[in-house]
Amino acid sequence: MPLLKSTPLSFDYENPKKIMNRLTDQYKQLLNLQDSRFSLIEHEDAMVAVVYKVTVTSGKEYVLKVCSRLGDYLRETYFLKSFEGKIPVPRIIQLVEPEVDIHGAILMECLPGNLLNVAAINEKLAYKIGCILAKIHASKAQGHGDLTQPNQLSVDPRIPFTLKFEEGIDECKDHLPGGLIDQCRIAFDRQINLLSGADGPCIVHRDFRPGNVMVFNNQIQGVIDWSSGRGGFAEEDFCPIEQGEWSQNHRYRKALLTGYASIRPIPHYLELMPLLRLSKAIGVIGFTVKRGIWDSTHSRLYQWNRRHLEELLKDF
Repeated sequence: MPLLKSTPLSFDYENPKKIMNRLTDQYKQLLNLQDSRFSLIEHEDAMVAVVYKVTVTSGKEYVLKVCSRLGDYLRETYFLKSFEGKIPVPRIIQLVEPEVDIHGAILMECLPGNLLNVAAINEKLAYKIGCILAKIHASKAQGHGDLTQPNQLSVDPRIPFTLKFEEGIDECKDHLPGGLIDQCRIAFDRQINLLSGADGPCIVHRDFRPGNVMVFNNQIQGVIDWSSGRGGFAEEDFCPIEQGEWSQNHRYRKALLTGYASIRPIPHYLELMPLLRLSKAIGVIGFTVKRGIWDSTHSRLYQWNRRHLEELLKDF
């Protein structure tokens, strides 16, 4: 179907409902879904896309993800296609290719169940989650960086990792105290050479946490939100595990690692954790500051990472 032109549109991350009607009208036409019902899916972690549940006249449901940034659209489609049939991921139904005045969008199957709640994790689920994470890392990459830009990949993991860190620092420099920024740079410089022995290059999700796993009847239905995926090193995806995002229960953490080890060796990631946590905190703070949501819709996320950053720097 040819893409239709439309009036340029920008996202309001402060209140997505302001643009809901314009988005639904546009994509109903582009996807030939004029008689379908679009329901905005809202959750506190949604920051880089607008997501709808689409109900067609037969009652069948789909999910539509509208990406405001070209890179997010390209990575999401790249990884959903790459992992189809290999690990559970949503199946792509139809794509709206991005144009000058049209944001790229992905119509995908609506997986049964709900986002995994930490309280619902048990040893059986944790083991399966570890297996899936290992299968992701078992997928070799041509280099480190954005796999949708193969000409820009690096054999050295330190190069794209440093560029990403500097991007976050640049977003924070007019917000965080100068002394704190200096501390971040010193800590980063002390640790960056540890990456020379990292486990990669392989595919990493880079946001692998319960909120990106769909579960139904104690079965994993799919891993979602691949917009942050990259060619990288396996240790990156262990940061949420060590930060307790999966569970504070030691048995569940052990089960997850046992599941991982059944597929591939567990990387020696603990030494890298301070550096990875530093980079992650700077990235989140920078993103929320850049979007202007650090003191409103995502103030809790901002405050957690700000406190975590200050505590982390005491250990360097």
